[in-house]
Parts: sequence; C-alpha cells; structure tokens
Amino acid sequence: MQKTTTPLKKTDLKIQTNETKMEPSSGSLQKIMQFAASYRVQKLNKNQFVEMYLN
Repeated sequence: MQKTTTPLKKTDLKIQTNETKMEPSSGSLQKIMQFAASYRVQKLNKNQFVEMYLN
C-alpha cells in the first residue's frame, strides 16, 4: 500500500471564523435541571447500584 499526500501550497486562502454561540436554550436547561433534581443513585454493595427517579 502506498501513501500519497498532496501538500497544500495555496497562500491565498482566507481564514473564516464562525463565531456561533453554542448555548442550550432556556427550555433545554430547565429540563436538564428538572431531571438532575429527580435523579438519584445509591450504592448497595461493591459494584451494585440502584437508580431512582423521584417523580
């Protein structure tokens, strides 16, 4: 198998910066917070856990 590469020798490339804000909506944050408030994990023995949803 041969490995072939093509070096990029263009100097006229324009660097574009996309500054898009990647923030969740307030509705998504509210749902995450509700889930986190109702979710519990309790350890029983070694390597044994119980997951609980307190709704």
